[in-house]
Amino acid sequence: MNTKQEKLAAFAELVGFAESLERLTEEAWVGPIAEGKWSPRDIISHMMLWDNYFLENAVRPMAEHRPMTLKPLDFDEFNRDAAAYGRTRSKQDLIRQTVEARKRLIEVIESIPESEFGHKYEDKLSVDEYLLDFYEHDRHHMGQINTYLAELA
Repeated sequence: MNTKQEKLAAFAELVGFAESLERLTEEAWVGPIAEGKWSPRDIISHMMLWDNYFLENAVRPMAEHRPMTLKPLDFDEFNRDAAAYGRTRSKQDLIRQTVEARKRLIEVIESIPESEFGHKYEDKLSVDEYLLDFYEHDRHHMGQINTYLAELA
């Protein structure tokens, strides 16, 4: 993953992955991936809400050359709230929201010149760092869900 297009293609993999979860039975969608762990629904909701948070508080401000509005968060609380949010939505609606959130992020990142990807905005975050961190975040959670689904098969 060296070029802007390679990075964005890898970042876009969540779209197809999320759409593939439409086929899950309701039981598989809401069942914990392991004892004491989240369900695919909870994980997808978590990923979608982080996408929305970073879009509005980091990525869009970077693209528009304005100050980021990232603030210290209680990650556990954010994640609990994300899981609770997912429980209020249908599978189709949550997957649609996830796909739309990722596509909005990609659209904004596409507007940022590749020459600015390494620039550390406000000495906090660069587009490259964001893409790498969330690529790894995506891989972690998609791997968890794939392992769970393989065990169900």
